[in-house]
Amino acid sequence: MGKWTVLRQRLHEAWLYRYGYKWAPRCHQRYIEKLRQRQMPVRVAFFVLNISMWKYQGLHDLLRRDERFKVYTVLSPGLGYQTEQQLRDLRQMRQYFNDRQIDYIDWQLENGAPPTDIRKTINPDIVVYMQPYHGVYHPLHCFLKFTDRLILYTPYSFVQAQDPYNYDNVMQNIAWKQYFPTDCHIDDARRLARNKGVNMVAAGYASADEFLLPLAAPSAVCPAIVGSPDDTPWLDKPHTRRRLIWAPHCTLANDGSVFSRSNFLMMADYMVQLAQRHTNDLQIAFKPHPGLLTELYKHADWGRERADAYYQLWRQMPNTQLADGPFVELFRGSDAMVHDSGSFVVDYLYFNRPVMYVTRDIQRAKSFVNLPGKEAYDAHYVGATLDDVEHFVDDVVLAGHDTMTSVRQAFFDRFLARPNGKTVAENMYQDILTSLF
Repeated sequence: MGKWTVLRQRLHEAWLYRYGYKWAPRCHQRYIEKLRQRQMPVRVAFFVLNISMWKYQGLHDLLRRDERFKVYTVLSPGLGYQTEQQLRDLRQMRQYFNDRQIDYIDWQLENGAPPTDIRKTINPDIVVYMQPYHGVYHPLHCFLKFTDRLILYTPYSFVQAQDPYNYDNVMQNIAWKQYFPTDCHIDDARRLARNKGVNMVAAGYASADEFLLPLAAPSAVCPAIVGSPDDTPWLDKPHTRRRLIWAPHCTLANDGSVFSRSNFLMMADYMVQLAQRHTNDLQIAFKPHPGLLTELYKHADWGRERADAYYQLWRQMPNTQLADGPFVELFRGSDAMVHDSGSFVVDYLYFNRPVMYVTRDIQRAKSFVNLPGKEAYDAHYVGATLDDVEHFVDDVVLAGHDTMTSVRQAFFDRFLARPNGKTVAENMYQDILTSLF
């Protein structure tokens, strides 16, 4: 992309941020009026970054079954990753949609081909994004190509940080619809976003539909604990060892800020040694953030060769596995988790299993987050040192001395129930229908 195109995009983005939120609602309404007069389906394009962040399957299914819509699935791996990571994401996306017999618009990145220009080929009415930031998607797929259309967004994680970063970027201010988990998030947007969150709807957390049983299931116990361990991706079948997930974040600097919290460099060698000491009683799944490998490639003390060898080691040890795909069934079949991932702070609480958050300053971590985020941290064991992690593994995971079951259940009951007695996908779908038709 030429420098003048980049400059035009930057100027366009700056203008949208300053003024776009003011005219966006009127433009949306005018476009909807045109759609109502058309005698053809509403064209919806889902831009899929990777499978780990893909939270729209329920909505995707509902729209595909409605003859008023024509749904397109566009594979669009993120630009911020190394080519190896992009290709890995592409392969996983292809496999995922092939398994479900869902047609998709591919990107032949292996051949150096550019992505399809969706504006020219599909000319969608609604565009659906997994991330709201400029520079994540290829320019041909960027939201800046569709500012005159209806932009839809829901965060792939349970937003916790009370920070403008989560509410006040350009796309969020001009989007048609934003579906967030709770009314707490709308209250945050009223304070932090230029558009005061006028386009936000509390529909529930998008991942809940994957995590929870059907609504008719009893709720006396955590309703997410379902399925046989043999239905999960765990390699120790039958389930003879305790199954522990280690899920490190990708921000290696760890300067204490809300977006820099990884303890990977501290824990990398220790977790290998832990697995080697517990060959007979512990199965460990290494579940890295999708961006960790790229960060390790760039790190002065790691680099490509060391990082690739480390990932390969987790594939080869007798009681370990590399889990770099979807995580729901991994969570469902697990016994416990150790992590420093912001999105998993809430996600894993759906399963009411023992979980430790690794941080040297839990109060600082909690100072950035909203009310649900604070209480989610309070439902975790906290590890500031490797000794804390060792004690959690020995006493809680292996010995079974879990004292926080009721705390996790109380959090689930308060914050994780879905609004309106419906699935999150149904809440989004019904809101779209009401707004369009």
